[in-house]
Amino acid sequence: MVKKSILDEQSELEFENQVIDYIQHIDSSQQWEYLSNVKTIDGLWDNFKAILERRNYQSLHGKPLSLDEFAQVKAEIEKIDTPYQAGQFLYGMNGVCEVEIDRDNGDHVFLNVFDQSQVGTADTTYQIVNQIEVPAVQAGNHNRRFDTTLLINGLPIIQIEEKKHGHNVREALEQMRQYIREGLFGGIFSTLQILIGMTETEIRYMANTTYKMFNTDFAFEWADEIENKPVTNWKTFVESFLSIPMAHQMATDYMILDGTKNKEMIKIMRSYQVYATKNVIDKVRHHEFGNGSEKKIGYIWHTTGSGKTISSFKAAFLASKLPNVEKVVFLVDRTALTNQTYDEYRAYDPNGDENNNGGVVNDTPNTGDLAKKLRSKPHGIIVTSIQKMARLAKTKKDDKFQKHVLFIVDEAHRSTAGDMLIDIQKAFPNSAWVGYTGTPRFAEDNQQEKHKQPTTKDIFGDPLHIYTIKNAIADKNVLGFKVDFKTTLSEDVLKNDYLPNFLREKHPNWGDDAINERIRNFGPKEMDDSVSTSVYDDNIEHVREVVKDVLANWDNRSVNRKYNAILTTHVGGGKVSTRMAMMYFREFLEQMKHWDEEPLKIGITFSEDKSNSIEQDTKNSDLDYALEVYNKQFGTSFGRNSMKEYNEDLAARLSKTILSEKEDPTQDYLDLMIVVDRLLTGFNAPEMNALYVDRILKGANLIQAYSRTNRVQDMKYKPFGRIVNYRWPAKSEELMNEALTTYANRASANEQTVLETEDEIIAPKFEEVKAKIKKISGQIKNLTDEDFLRIPDDEKKQDEMYRLLRQFENSRAEIEQYDEFKESYQTKEDFYEDIDLTMDQADKISNRLKHQVIDAISERKGIDPIMIDFEMQQVKEVKVNYDYLTELIAKLSNLVNDNADEEKVDEAYNEIVDRLAQMDDQSLVASIRKFIDDIRAKLVNIKEYPVKPEDVDDLMNEHKEANNLDLIKEFAYDYGADLEKLETSINEAEAYYKTGKDEISNSALLAELLKDSAATYKENAQNDEIRKLAKIKYRNQFRYDFLKLINEILK
Repeated sequence: MVKKSILDEQSELEFENQVIDYIQHIDSSQQWEYLSNVKTIDGLWDNFKAILERRNYQSLHGKPLSLDEFAQVKAEIEKIDTPYQAGQFLYGMNGVCEVEIDRDNGDHVFLNVFDQSQVGTADTTYQIVNQIEVPAVQAGNHNRRFDTTLLINGLPIIQIEEKKHGHNVREALEQMRQYIREGLFGGIFSTLQILIGMTETEIRYMANTTYKMFNTDFAFEWADEIENKPVTNWKTFVESFLSIPMAHQMATDYMILDGTKNKEMIKIMRSYQVYATKNVIDKVRHHEFGNGSEKKIGYIWHTTGSGKTISSFKAAFLASKLPNVEKVVFLVDRTALTNQTYDEYRAYDPNGDENNNGGVVNDTPNTGDLAKKLRSKPHGIIVTSIQKMARLAKTKKDDKFQKHVLFIVDEAHRSTAGDMLIDIQKAFPNSAWVGYTGTPRFAEDNQQEKHKQPTTKDIFGDPLHIYTIKNAIADKNVLGFKVDFKTTLSEDVLKNDYLPNFLREKHPNWGDDAINERIRNFGPKEMDDSVSTSVYDDNIEHVREVVKDVLANWDNRSVNRKYNAILTTHVGGGKVSTRMAMMYFREFLEQMKHWDEEPLKIGITFSEDKSNSIEQDTKNSDLDYALEVYNKQFGTSFGRNSMKEYNEDLAARLSKTILSEKEDPTQDYLDLMIVVDRLLTGFNAPEMNALYVDRILKGANLIQAYSRTNRVQDMKYKPFGRIVNYRWPAKSEELMNEALTTYANRASANEQTVLETEDEIIAPKFEEVKAKIKKISGQIKNLTDEDFLRIPDDEKKQDEMYRLLRQFENSRAEIEQYDEFKESYQTKEDFYEDIDLTMDQADKISNRLKHQVIDAISERKGIDPIMIDFEMQQVKEVKVNYDYLTELIAKLSNLVNDNADEEKVDEAYNEIVDRLAQMDDQSLVASIRKFIDDIRAKLVNIKEYPVKPEDVDDLMNEHKEANNLDLIKEFAYDYGADLEKLETSINEAEAYYKTGKDEISNSALLAELLKDSAATYKENAQNDEIRKLAKIKYRNQFRYDFLKLINEILK
């Protein structure tokens, strides 16, 4: 017999107690105090009250808060509705959270609740509680016990859910998602900032969030600073993350209050961002400004897409508070990026309101305003462009700025070359400089260029922290790339037409045999080298073939228009590239006239030509045409006099950040943007997944351009960034490999001696993914019966099937985005046959087996099925369309009314059910399912036949209202309540009901209804069981069932 290990037998509570004990004694010192006697919400409030009174002893003149006085404090906390509001509350004003109360004696007092600057001081109290009993706030839910909660000054700040050995850490995170769904992170728990899921060998942390925005893709592992390896030992995590002052700093200094309109949330920094910020602040804190001291602080090399904006903002914000820094200037390298950066910084500024009143972040409309803000007394952050700063520096040659100014430079690989930087540094003799870049400039770059430029190290000094694209992809903080290399010249055309002519021109003395022999020995790179630029540049046939390929594969590559794309083109030899861009623009519009699909919404961006060159009229005429098309698409009215606003609007529609008032906001978004160089650096659009490249890219420019596509959004539907190259395939692949070799390796900054490869940066080949799916499907076959009807009884095999089903689904979703998938298979049935599955078996994997596994695991572990993270696409290729659903429902109604054959009714009913299975909105699904069930049972009162699709919405609403009235009458009948007063109470509830809140049960109308009903229920209640209840139980049951009724009516 194999003896069970201690880990196998260890209970969750034992592990929890170990964690609590270890947190208390980090570094053999007691940093956190464990409150073993606090187990209830009331106990938490009492503890908070005692700390609040102690912190404000002098303000309170030693007199404790009365119940009424403390109720004012509780009210401020209980009205917090989102984690973002909690972050605002805790930050307060300039980092000090105060609550204003009126004392019973008439005194007006401000109570200090939380001070972000008091980290690890005697004035700050750090405590641990566990197993807090949390009553259900929604009817029908269970009471809960939270695992471990860390309190700062008596307020819950960090919530830890532990799972015992053998469980997945995501179960702990899903547990907290369930708490949020049930409305349990309210009241005193509304101040939570950080959620941690913990097992003995895996830990993930994330910012608290709303149920709608909860996404475990943003639950991060903590990593060590030197090698960026994930911390997998729970004790190591506790020591590095939960020690004081680190835990306090993570909840304050390293949190971001993102006030982006309509997307307000709190964000927590990843480990590499924390290390980078700490290193910058430590260097700046000890820097001696002026007196001829070195201006170089260092630079941060964090790959594009890894969150440099957040890192740089935090560095700027924290540096602005240092006593030796008088101003922080954030320099962007292009005027076009100034507004974007300012908007992002302003959204992150905890001191400012939505209009930036009171904020520390300032923009600069002109050089006069820039000079004024540089000389002003208040510390703060100025966002401006290097061009504007350089103009100011030139005008102030003899009037130097003497303040201690910290310059933080964005995109430091580009923006610091030339005379502009020299002029700025001369104008600011007491300045210090920090650079942020995803693609540093190295010495080897100068070997490839005629005009040598200073390297990033020359300008800023040594790297302060490095986080490469390879690190980021391994951590799943950015995506890898699926790169295709195509050409519009087929091999036959090259060998039979192009190459013979090329060789005859180059070698006029060669005969046909010599030419044919040379062609036979040509390799891919030699073929590329033989193709001149003119074959691609300004060639309408080439453009037509590219456009044809883009449109033919649009739905596949964009995942049925879920994502958008950029196409970039460039003409060599110093020629005007906008002509080629416009050639693409016109060709897309032309081909879409004959396209079966809904036309793409296309934009193009370039500047008005004021050069008086020979190309000026043509270029500006093209621009007018592009503006005309754009205005027609979106109902705008941009012209050449509003190009700045036009380009901002383009960027907002491409990034999907524009505020849309349309019922379908996707109608306000761009599908495709055509550019020459714009938006290929510094542009952030998580819902862009593809870049079409008709030009040569290399080095830093290649990494920057490719990285527009690799933002993490939803790894199921966007597993990688799609890149499609259309010129010189062999040469383009070689240049890509060179760029990845440089920017995937720390060695490029002389941090190590051995270059690594670019493995795991590029997505696996099509055949590799297909082989993987075939292997997984074979393993699933071995775990089920031959008809794919049952899951295994063995628990370990159920867990294995769960893992395999997830892998099968994710890999299948991934392979369907490969161009080869569409080229290889006419139908999905062909694909499944190729991996030895029938269509029916694949359908059962995605439906029957999936649901059985979810039910079995959830029942065994005693958790809600919704907590099992298992999103699967349907096998059948059907686009869910609500209009089509209404047609099907109308058809079903008419068949039932006509007493059609049961087989036809079943067919119509099942077709609706199939489509409902593909919809995300489960509330809507449940509503429609109930409606069609009632249609089938002839319970829907339809006055006029035949039913038309446009009638369905009204019929559903009328039927729902009739059902609601029946429920209300049934409640009144059971409880002996006055029907009119009951309806009035329900109408009041509909006006302000929020699931999980308690406004309804405190309503005056409900209180009156309950009082009247309780006085007469012994005589009027028609339900025998209810009539037998004692009065207090009647009142409690009445409230409980009333809330259930409201949930049913309003869901």
